[in-house]
Amino acid sequence: MFTGIVQKTAKVLKFENSGGPTVRLEIENAFHIPDSKDPIQLGESIATNGVCLTVVQMNALHICFDLAPETLLVTALSSLTAGKRVNLERAMKLSDRFSGHLVQGHVDGVGKVTRSEPMSGNCHLLEIELANSSFLRYCVLKGSFTLNGVSLTIHAMEGQLLQFQIIPHTWQETALSDLYRGDLVNFEVDILAKYIERLNHEHKT
Repeated sequence: MFTGIVQKTAKVLKFENSGGPTVRLEIENAFHIPDSKDPIQLGESIATNGVCLTVVQMNALHICFDLAPETLLVTALSSLTAGKRVNLERAMKLSDRFSGHLVQGHVDGVGKVTRSEPMSGNCHLLEIELANSSFLRYCVLKGSFTLNGVSLTIHAMEGQLLQFQIIPHTWQETALSDLYRGDLVNFEVDILAKYIERLNHEHKT
């Protein structure tokens, strides 16, 4: 489980076939701190651009993940290339402060950036289009929405378009600032909305 509060960004070092059906994603180890009391562990889950991935290899310089065919099919990770930055968040501890919202790291789909432009007050407008409109039923104004692993608030909705106003801190500290019109992004809707829909359906039946 994650919160959508990005802890680090890191550059992609390699993105290549590792033999067989999987693809190996290698990124910088942005979490490495000498003599850390809480180092990254093999098998640990890390949300990478919002996708929950498992650490399969690591050292002080890099972290590696193996991406299954399904992951490549339903996320935007296949568009990564060496040099691109990704947002990272380690799985939350039960003792952690809950600053974002409930995020599973199970991407619901892929959206496309349609606008990315500065606003007054040093904020930035980011607009995306959902390829699958069926997920719009989980979206409400001022509701929570995860975009490339970042917990955001929906500012405006029109058709299949969602708009977000990104504050300067989030723009500077995450890889959202690397996005351009036409780029693909991972999104995850609020899990609580799915539970409510399911319970409402069972109540009616």
